[in-house]
Amino acid sequence: MSFRNERAKDLRQLSQVLTRVVGGDVNTSALESVISQLQNKEFIPVLKDGSTNENIWGYDIVNFKMPLDTLSHVKPQDITKGEVILNMKLRAKIEDWNTFRDPFIELAYNVMIKGVGLRTYHFGFHIDKHIGQADTKEPHPIYHLQYNFNPTKSNNPNLGDLFYIDTPRIMHKPIDFILGIGFLTSNFFPLAFESLKAEREYVKLQENYQHAIWKPYFHTLANQWKPFAPDNITWSPINDICPIFT
Repeated sequence: MSFRNERAKDLRQLSQVLTRVVGGDVNTSALESVISQLQNKEFIPVLKDGSTNENIWGYDIVNFKMPLDTLSHVKPQDITKGEVILNMKLRAKIEDWNTFRDPFIELAYNVMIKGVGLRTYHFGFHIDKHIGQADTKEPHPIYHLQYNFNPTKSNNPNLGDLFYIDTPRIMHKPIDFILGIGFLTSNFFPLAFESLKAEREYVKLQENYQHAIWKPYFHTLANQWKPFAPDNITWSPINDICPIFT
């Protein structure tokens, strides 16, 4: 419970920072049930196969919303406002936190972008963890980003001149809700992102979760070209490669 309480405390801190810095533009109420579940010793998240384990932690976030504030070059041109909607599921082993092992068992980070104009438009993408060996010809990076141009699952979506196929699956680093806030705001609400970067609590949370989640990912990648040493790292600054690093 101490581990789960720490994750709940971190989400509570982020919720408070979002409320103070961004205000009513984000619905932090979507985090309340998540925080309560993490603090409930009777709640154990269920895995895809239906099993449970007291050493597994995780959460489901339902309909977290924030404004779409990057409407430059938007098409169709009648769109006047937009919204970003996040639904996500995370399952992980407690013992793999802050190690060099893969921190997650399951991850589904599903984003839908809604634009409102003369009618409502949608597109989406997901970042998830590929589990198992699917019978497919396409490579599946274990963590990947994939676009979805029918996020409402309409039986007859209006795709216009769009050509939609199931690929590509673009290699992407793993992401939880805390790191995901940096990802979403930097891309879709940059004014909020700049304000958040000025908050000490937000920066510390980002540093802690980058250490726990991204460090093993990038160390594993870098090990492909071993040995690697600090003296060999001349491509800088790191923010040119990944702007949401803190």
